[in-house]
Amino acid sequence: RQLEDALMLGDPVTELTIAMEINYFQLNRAEYFVPIVVKIPGRELALAKKGGAQHTLIDFLLEVKDVLGSNMTVQNLRDNVNIKLSDATAAELAKRPVEYDTGFTLLPGKYTIKFLARDDETGRIGTFQTTFTIPNLNKEDKRVPISSVVLSGQRVDLKDAIYNASKAKERAKEEAANPLVLNGQKLIPSVTRVFSKSRDLYVYLQAYQQGVTSVQPLIAFVSFYQGQTKVFETHPMEVTSSMSNSLKTMPLRFSIGLSPLPPGEYNCQVTVLNPDGQKSAFWQAPITLVP
Repeated sequence: RQLEDALMLGDPVTELTIAMEINYFQLNRAEYFVPIVVKIPGRELALAKKGGAQHTLIDFLLEVKDVLGSNMTVQNLRDNVNIKLSDATAAELAKRPVEYDTGFTLLPGKYTIKFLARDDETGRIGTFQTTFTIPNLNKEDKRVPISSVVLSGQRVDLKDAIYNASKAKERAKEEAANPLVLNGQKLIPSVTRVFSKSRDLYVYLQAYQQGVTSVQPLIAFVSFYQGQTKVFETHPMEVTSSMSNSLKTMPLRFSIGLSPLPPGEYNCQVTVLNPDGQKSAFWQAPITLVP
């Protein structure tokens, strides 16, 4: 009950730092799959080890409400994760974040999401709240309809996957719908958008051509800017095939070696062109490269 009370508070005390990324991918004419990833600095959870704890149980609570409708709750979950705190695990936690992911299906609209995490061993609580919008891509006729863009520096085997809110049956169903899962590996979205030059940058998005009799080829590329100066651009990639669904979904995947670029701040831009239909789509976000 303490968790529910904390989630309902307008301005609860936050002792754990929480960052979140929310993405969306169209499943059919009505529904969108919405994967979320949460990161908590591991050093904040490793504090339990200092008190002699052998494990810590983290409770997670999530609630999604429809802002434009009747403010009703449309998704909620409660989960807990048991982290064994050996000396080696605690030392590893001190250097990297704990990641937690889940996903659910929503209709187009505007939503608020509230997320709460509680370390049962130390009693420390963290909360996160934001508003997000799922667009109705069926109404997009001026640009190439695309999903959100995922930037990642990490792929993990499903058997080693980060903590997941779903039970076994639900997880299998979710992974079947999750476009971030491919060939037994899951792409982990970067919440901080800080990437190491020593690892590849993975870029993933989907384009849609619903209602067409034949799929039109798309051209896509990724560019890096510093100010107005373009410092790097991938070779244009032509995509000619689509999934056999009503949306004619076209997955766009890039794997980009970052070693030629010096550390620093960049704007990463993804460009998708439909030369036949004379349409385009652009997406841009700041990123940071570190050694």
